[in-house]
Amino acid sequence: MKTKFLLPAIAFVLLITSCINNNKKTENENSELIENKSITSNDWQSQYNRIEASELPDNAIQLIGKEWMLVTSGNQDSYNTMTASWGGIGYIWERPSTFIFIRDTRYTYQFLQKNEGFTLSFFPEQYRSSLRICGTRSGRDTNKIKEAGLTPLQTPAGLMSFAEARMIIECKKMLVQELDYTNLTEAYKAPILKESYESEPAKHQMFVSEITNIWIKK
Repeated sequence: MKTKFLLPAIAFVLLITSCINNNKKTENENSELIENKSITSNDWQSQYNRIEASELPDNAIQLIGKEWMLVTSGNQDSYNTMTASWGGIGYIWERPSTFIFIRDTRYTYQFLQKNEGFTLSFFPEQYRSSLRICGTRSGRDTNKIKEAGLTPLQTPAGLMSFAEARMIIECKKMLVQELDYTNLTEAYKAPILKESYESEPAKHQMFVSEITNIWIKK
């Protein structure tokens, strides 16, 4: 008699357990779908507007020198980013261009050397602390992107940026050249060498790149 009631009870418990596990599996699958969507940006056009370089809404000195930017190079499988505040936006060789300067000791420099393209990403002011983290941590030994609370985002061209960025500039390298400090003019040589290279003598590399796309978050 006990066995008669015991078997249905066991079956009921197994049914409930199976339902719970299936729900958990569905929740995990949904989470993965949401995460993948944020990474690959399946619906890019609904999130960003493309503008011409001549329509840039920001002052370049404020944008780069004061607000800072993230320089990101690599692909979804392997990439790195760093905060930078040296650079410019202009026009050379009949192309709208960017000019950035990266020390050859930086981990991101290796990615810039290996890859043809990269992005410059600009953020609202509330992400200032994230930019500080990306400027003081090395991707060689820490996951600074996770620590900074940023969401990796792949552009339609396959370059890497971040979902929190308000503006993304895609760039294609045209010229890479080491800065020769012997060419500094006499009026600036002493102060620049003291201010920028006394504590860290590593060389800066100049990257002159064509602007291929500018994306503004809607």
